[in-house]
Amino acid sequence: MKTMTVAASGPKPLDFSALLLLTILTSFTAIAVQYAVQSFPPILGGVLRFGLAGLVIFVFLLWKKDLRPIARQDYKFLALLGLFCVPINQIAFFQGVAWANASHAAMMYANTPVIVTIMVCLRRIERWSAAVIAGAVLATVGVLTILIQSGLHLSGTYFRGDLMLLLATLTWSGYLVYSRPFNQRYGSLNCQLWVFAFGTLMSIPIAMPYALTLRWNAILPSAWAGLLYISIGIAVICFFLFNWSMTRQPPSRVATFSNAAYPLTLIWEAILTHSLPTVWFLLGSALLLTGMIFTLYRPHHVLDIPEESAPVGDPADL
Repeated sequence: MKTMTVAASGPKPLDFSALLLLTILTSFTAIAVQYAVQSFPPILGGVLRFGLAGLVIFVFLLWKKDLRPIARQDYKFLALLGLFCVPINQIAFFQGVAWANASHAAMMYANTPVIVTIMVCLRRIERWSAAVIAGAVLATVGVLTILIQSGLHLSGTYFRGDLMLLLATLTWSGYLVYSRPFNQRYGSLNCQLWVFAFGTLMSIPIAMPYALTLRWNAILPSAWAGLLYISIGIAVICFFLFNWSMTRQPPSRVATFSNAAYPLTLIWEAILTHSLPTVWFLLGSALLLTGMIFTLYRPHHVLDIPEESAPVGDPADL
């Protein structure tokens, strides 16, 4: 597979705007999930979330006449991405938030830039560099500083929740990295549609018993609102922004910039509770900002993915 090494410059205005919108929208994710898990079991919530998101994307692509066929050799890889993205990630994320809390979810997902950076460098999508590593680490340390100062619990339930959230973080990081060639080949929305379809179909047999026993008339309005937000706002809009940004910018930059969502979540909480930011919050925010500057404006040596029409072929190329 022929590749060409290029140095990525700072983000263009459109790319920066996409990252900013992505960060703001995802800052409400953990809050929305907390409302959703009040009424929906994890696997059923995941099926409803991605089933609804897939339906919205399908109708949109049908209206735009932009549905694209998938090469037969890519089916198994997209199905594998669906397995990790829907049943595994959603069970882990929903159950992790239910057992722990939104702060713990933010703490675990704060490791995404480091995990993504390691993955893309090992796969030679990017080259190891001090700037890339420093940016990812500084941003992660900044977020962890903010979260740790708010207090962490080490009870058995919280520990199990943290393990589930760690699994969710690993599968999310893997999705960001391994979906990149398919986003470039088929377009972000078409890739999302196939991943969501495969993942939802795999999850339906597991979710069906919960759907049959759930008291649908007793579901809280706030749970429906939370589910709609993570379905449309996150699974459709934010996944598209993630996938689209990953095809235009270095993956480590996208993952690091999105880390700003977690202190934003705490800012919304501070506004609602009329509490002032602490010194630790300001320190963590400064570290996060420094890390974002490193990863946004220092050169990233990225290996180009082959042209979109090329088949995936050997799994090692994925």
